[in-house]
Amino acid sequence: MKKDTHTMISLDVKSNLAKLIATENITIQHNKVSTASFDVKNRVLTLPIFKEQSGDVYDMLIAHECAHALWTPFEQWEEICEDKELKSYVNVLEDTRIDKMIQAKYPGVVRNYMNGFDILENQDFFGLKGKNIQTDLMLIDKVNMRSKSLDRLTFAFTEEDNSWLDKVDSIKTFADTISVAKEMIAWQWEQVEDLKKLPNFDDMPIAQNYELSDEDFDEEDMNDYLSGNDDNSDEADEKNDFNNFGDEEASDEKPSDKDADFGDVAESTEDEEEATHYGSGAGGKSTSDKLLKATTADHFAKKHEELLDEKVKGFIYGELPEPNYK
Repeated sequence: MKKDTHTMISLDVKSNLAKLIATENITIQHNKVSTASFDVKNRVLTLPIFKEQSGDVYDMLIAHECAHALWTPFEQWEEICEDKELKSYVNVLEDTRIDKMIQAKYPGVVRNYMNGFDILENQDFFGLKGKNIQTDLMLIDKVNMRSKSLDRLTFAFTEEDNSWLDKVDSIKTFADTISVAKEMIAWQWEQVEDLKKLPNFDDMPIAQNYELSDEDFDEEDMNDYLSGNDDNSDEADEKNDFNNFGDEEASDEKPSDKDADFGDVAESTEDEEEATHYGSGAGGKSTSDKLLKATTADHFAKKHEELLDEKVKGFIYGELPEPNYK
């Protein structure tokens, strides 16, 4: 148990909550890890130990990670992880899909999602402070904030935007998620190419927010970004995670090949420079071009470490051996 002047959180109680949400008697482990993971063979869900004392935030994160464990096929997720651009868009759209499913299955968590978002948004976990959400965000981030806020933020969507929202809302499977993500990336690059024709493009907030301005993001920066050394990339890129919702002193234990890791960014690879990108009709982009990404998801990944309890050294879990009665 962790105590403070506001509340008391029992990891045993939260373990039971996770079991109920997962609809089976899975094994729940809390440990000093950067993000949740699910061992599909042994049915073990490992959750980080959060220092956040708000029950709503804790329950929201548990529901979210259980939703990934239930409905995100980690084999297919791993297949798209080499493409950082596609991965970023799939991450947001998959979060939207599984959050909607868990909220429909357990309407009681809707309140946790609402209150949890308000708490994190007030702490600028999504990087919206000082930004005009109407003009400074691309569609993917508007989709992310629309979902995370449960449609409580006011966006002025265009008719074309609304057609994309219909596609997002019609996503049923992970295959649908990938398909819509590819389409949206191609469409967004067309919008970017149109904006680039404007004389003040480099000075536009949207160009700077997404590091599309040639003035503040040169080819050397891009090579660092692709190799995982970019200071502005997610610190979690150096680790293997997936929803939407890393750790300098994470556990030394590495997840097994059977584990599905759920965070906001997956591991970087040496082959990323050869990854397929879905650009405009000119046949895609070269490796010297910029990449699109969801900045609100990136910002959350960076702030995510603030939720982790660094004071906890971690636990060792084991099973009692079978007794030898002879």
